[in-house]
Formats: sequence, structure tokens, C-alpha cells
Amino acid sequence: MKNNILVTGGSGFIGHHLIKYLLRRGHNVYNIDIASNNSQERINVKDFENLSKVFKDIKPDVIVHLAAIASVPLCENSLYECFETNVKGTLNVAILSNRIGSKLIFASSSAVYGTPSLLPTPTSYPAQPTNFYGLSKALGEQIVRYFVPSSHVIFRIFNVYGPECYRSYVIPDIIRKILAGHNPISLLGTGQESRDFIYIDDVLEAFRIAIETNAVGTFNLGSGNTYKINDIALMIKDIMKRPLVTFVFEGKSRPGDFMANWADINDVPPNWKPRIDIETGLRMTVEWHIRNLGTQKIEL
Repeated sequence: MKNNILVTGGSGFIGHHLIKYLLRRGHNVYNIDIASNNSQERINVKDFENLSKVFKDIKPDVIVHLAAIASVPLCENSLYECFETNVKGTLNVAILSNRIGSKLIFASSSAVYGTPSLLPTPTSYPAQPTNFYGLSKALGEQIVRYFVPSSHVIFRIFNVYGPECYRSYVIPDIIRKILAGHNPISLLGTGQESRDFIYIDDVLEAFRIAIETNAVGTFNLGSGNTYKINDIALMIKDIMKRPLVTFVFEGKSRPGDFMANWADINDVPPNWKPRIDIETGLRMTVEWHIRNLGTQKIEL
């Protein structure tokens, strides 16, 4: 069934892929984003008045709320801006979702778990964020549950990777530094930090299920595996056939960072499971970077 779908923050990494995917499936998709490119409406989710006009015009069946400051260090350094965007912005979207009667799909984060003592971590584990980004997402979850109690999906998303990611995340950073000829390659942390990495296509399928079915609730979106950053770096090096590349870890973590995350994937959307293993996903990500960045001068 064709739906009117409103995506906030649709110019970001997940949103860009999701909009293309939903359009291919025949849905009517509208993007609102503060970015000027690839959005029908340049609107900030903090702006309730203009946001409400768009909601009234579109009358979305489903809202996918992705807009956020999705960075631990940025949130730590800009507490009020993070609160205004991630919490107040979610409040605005949830109020309008309630008013119009739309289903609301909220992109939360594994950061709500903080540093869990239970790995892999189920959704029943209490939210105990250890950074302000995680706190903003935990508050957003409560707002969504309050205003849209019977028609919401909350995705606690782990570490998404894949083609067309221009953000400074560890996987694209390593690939770009190798392509730029850096050696040794300097990376934050100790290399022993571990993360649950999930490929973008698996994330898109989970959102499709949330949109096209009557699924309701809070779900983890992870691969069900966790990998040390040092091991990820070595996998990328092998895929790129750069045996002489070495890595130097600075020993400093980002403010508010944690040692490990790992999704319990018993708590996932109905009829969904991750299908792309880490080696396949890394290979496809590397191949995209080589095709699109390999002949360019890369400044890092």
C-alpha cells in the first residue's frame, strides 16, 4: 500500500538511503531538513510553527524522525543546541504526530544503554546513558511513548555503515585515510573498543517493516555481533590489499564514549534479521569509496 511518508533529516546518511529506497517501493516521500540540498522543505524541527504547516499540508500516514545532532562530541560540546534539536525537536514532531494521527518511527540510539553490564544488551535493559547524546535520545523515547502510545516504533540503532557515508565515523575514516596514503594511520582510542556494526541495507529493511506493517514497540537494530576497532581496521586493510599499512591508536577516547556495545537481536522487528555479514559489508563499502574517491585528492 502506498503511504504518504514524511522524513525529518532525510539528507543525512540513513535518510538519504531511506528516501531512495522508499521511492523505489512506490511511496510518496517528503523530506524536511535544515540542509538546502535534497530536501523539499528547508525547515528545522525546532521551528514548531513552520513544521506544523508542513504536517498540515502533507498529512503524513507515517513520520520517520531522523533529524538530530547525531554526534557524541558535538552534543558534549553544545549541550543546549543538542537539547533544542534532539529533545525539543522530537517533542514538536511527536505533538504533531499525535494531532494528525500519524504513525511515528523514531531513530533512537544504542547510546541510551550507556556502558551496559549485560552484553549483548536487550531492550529491557534500563536506559543509563553516559553521554548527553544518549540522554537526549532517551528523553526523546519517553516523549514518543507519551504522545504516540499506540502507534510508534523506536529503533535503538547501533553503528551503521555503508556507501555514501560522508560523516567522520571510524569505518569511512579508515578507508579514506588509506586512500589518501596515510601511513601509519592514527586512530582514537586503544583499538580494544568494540562496536556492533550494521550495514545500511539491513537498517532500511527494518524501517520498511515498521512503515508497511502494524509493528509497534522498541527494537534494537544491530548485527548481533561486536568487533574490536583494531580488528575492523585490519579487515579493511586486507580488503584494500595494503599489507604495509599500520595503525597507531592514540589511547584517548572521545568525551562520553564507552568501551563496548552489542545488540541482543532477539529484540528486533517482526520478520527481520540482519543479512549482510561484516566482511561483505566492508567490501561493498570499500568498493564504493574506491569508485567515488579513489581518483580524487583526499584531504584529512
